[in-house]
Amino acid sequence: MHKPELLAPAGSKEALIAAIENGADAVYFGGPTLSARHDAALTHDELEWAIDYAHINKAKAYVTVNTLIKDTELEKATEYLQFLCNAGADAVLVQDIGIVRLLKDQLPQLPVHASTQMTIHNIEGVRYLEEMGVKRIVIARELSLEEIRRIKSQTNTEIEVFIHGALCFSYSGQCLFSSMIGDKSGNRGYCTQPCRRKYIIDGAKGHLLSPKDLNISEHIGHLIESGIDSFKIEGRLKHPEYVAGVVRIYSSLIERYLENPGDFHVSYNEQHTLRQLFNRGFTQGYYFGNPGGNLMSRQQPHNQGTYLGQVVKYDWERKFAYIQIEQPLRIGDGIGTQGRGTGTTVRSMYINNQSVESTPACATVKIPMEKTVYRNETVLKTYDFRLMESLGIKDVMKRIPIKMSFTAKHGEPAALCITDGENEVMQTGDIPQRAKGGQISEDSIIRQLKKLSNTIFEPENIKVNLEADIFIPISQLNTLRRTAVKRLEKERTKNWKRTCSKPWIIFDGQKIQNKPLSPLLSVNTCTLETFKAAVDGGADVVYFGEENFTGHLLTIEDYRFAIEYGKEKGVEVYLGTPRIAKKPEGFDSFPDHTGFLIANTGVLHSLLDSGKKSLVIDYPLNVFNRLAMAHYLEHCQRVTLSPELTLDEIKQIAPHGMVECIVHGFFPVMVSEHDLLGELFPDYKIHGALLEDVKGFTFQVKTDGDGRTYIMNSRELCMLDHIPELIEAGVSCLRIEAKTYDRKTTGKLTGLYRKAIDNRTNGHCGGESTSGHYFKGVL
Repeated sequence: MHKPELLAPAGSKEALIAAIENGADAVYFGGPTLSARHDAALTHDELEWAIDYAHINKAKAYVTVNTLIKDTELEKATEYLQFLCNAGADAVLVQDIGIVRLLKDQLPQLPVHASTQMTIHNIEGVRYLEEMGVKRIVIARELSLEEIRRIKSQTNTEIEVFIHGALCFSYSGQCLFSSMIGDKSGNRGYCTQPCRRKYIIDGAKGHLLSPKDLNISEHIGHLIESGIDSFKIEGRLKHPEYVAGVVRIYSSLIERYLENPGDFHVSYNEQHTLRQLFNRGFTQGYYFGNPGGNLMSRQQPHNQGTYLGQVVKYDWERKFAYIQIEQPLRIGDGIGTQGRGTGTTVRSMYINNQSVESTPACATVKIPMEKTVYRNETVLKTYDFRLMESLGIKDVMKRIPIKMSFTAKHGEPAALCITDGENEVMQTGDIPQRAKGGQISEDSIIRQLKKLSNTIFEPENIKVNLEADIFIPISQLNTLRRTAVKRLEKERTKNWKRTCSKPWIIFDGQKIQNKPLSPLLSVNTCTLETFKAAVDGGADVVYFGEENFTGHLLTIEDYRFAIEYGKEKGVEVYLGTPRIAKKPEGFDSFPDHTGFLIANTGVLHSLLDSGKKSLVIDYPLNVFNRLAMAHYLEHCQRVTLSPELTLDEIKQIAPHGMVECIVHGFFPVMVSEHDLLGELFPDYKIHGALLEDVKGFTFQVKTDGDGRTYIMNSRELCMLDHIPELIEAGVSCLRIEAKTYDRKTTGKLTGLYRKAIDNRTNGHCGGESTSGHYFKGVL
């Protein structure tokens, strides 16, 4: 039976050591730049150490380079990728399609794993990346196990899935929420976790976007049987003890199932430990179907720990809580009440007014608590001091035993031989001096050779062959030892070190020829009424269909009508395609000359395979630089740039290719498989509502025909005040997102932008609008 790789997070050196010591087959970690967990990064110096440490301990090392990369960062990115290639990284995890292409063309020695940020969720998307040389794909977390099995059965590409840890509300790679509310982009490693905040929808209150944590421990056998290649634990922001405990348990579970599938079980202690280490409540995610409301942890977005007991009473004057506990409690443990943020560390406690260090289960204990708690409130143990102490790293580094043999004879160079059992080096030094006073002793030599504390080695055996009347200065012994150890380290690491050339990027500075002086005007619509309003209002291009929020599903006749209507009016019509399409199909119903707006990689692959040529890349494919643009323009007419780019950044890209920018409207900042409105209000069929945050900002919530949730940007994007600047930047097409508008508004906005483009003048936005990231950018 195939044994899957157990892949563990390493947000620090200590976490990396903890992961490997407790059974991880591989570790993933990021450096100080271009990593999707900016707050959990190793330093540049630590990266090569981490790769070496993993390999020395028979584990693989994957480095995350999984952010979108700006044009100005590409040079730095190429240097970084060369460094990782030379250092021997087993693979890099990548989000940016431009970097995937760069590595395929110029650094094929460095294997590429596609990050979950690429939103790959169908076999066509897998095949597209497979053809680009991608070795492994981290599949979207929203797929069921049956869907993953089907994909795995149709590809030789390795498939990696998450098995434990935090979940995002949105499809990874499709979330702009963090950047739109605070200029910190989740696509760039700076997510501020807006899904963990409080919101209100039509009277429903709480952490409405906060999912529980994934825990697939009881079903690990089903995943093993499916042939998945790698089981990934989330948690680069977690402490080393968490990594140690979770890795240890899953390593044991995998071995247990492989040894005897019929007797597989998860013990109570293992279940309890997983809960105690960290949980927001546990869910199996989408592995066995859509979990509905069971996916969410709406009352508490933080660690819930384990059940400790209930408040018996609270002494308001002395600030003491009396708690009836049902499990042992110790000084140093953390406790808190459910859902209210009343957590505290136990510094002292009393039973019958006697101070105690620890308590048994089933006791009433008095604990100082500054924050008021109430009778019958549930109390949770959120931190178990003894558990964490047991999971702590006992040694800073796992060391390799070596044997050393030192020889010193008259008239011959001193020699030190070192072996680790697999590799051996012989280092010679100066010819020893004849002793004029006392000769050097064997003990003195052994004492110097033992000084290996700053290395990965420890002496297992030291032999000294020393002729009489020999003297060797201590400094020479130290030099001999250091040189020999460095040679052995190099000998051990040569199997994974590489000599890689730096990738080069050719931007010849030439702007594309025959580019129209004025940009096209496009409008994105989802009803026939708004479609016709856009055509009649003066649009050059109209997109029609998909992500329909009206509750009315479009028919094939609707699409054919739109194509013919546009043809009669001399307007280009492109059919919209979904950003989430687990089975991309239905495109053969349209003639080869039909145009399509493409929002996911699988649809792109399917359309290219079917011979379609009139294609426009949409913004969910996250084009952030010229490399990504150039790649897609090999297949497509035009590329829509990411709405997280500034106008200055667009100016660096737009003159070199046909690009489109969204300049007006509301568009999704989150796309979720979870039906938020359907689960909150099961008795009502609601396709739209307002989500309000604690600052009073409101966000439109829309539901499509498949029950997916779309959360729109809070304020309407409007660039009508900046049309000449956009034209000067070289943008080929300006787009109005009209899917939330009615016929009248769509027609009016189309007319306003038509006039502004034709006259090369500014219009006037007015109202509560925003210029998005055009002038403020993102981290």
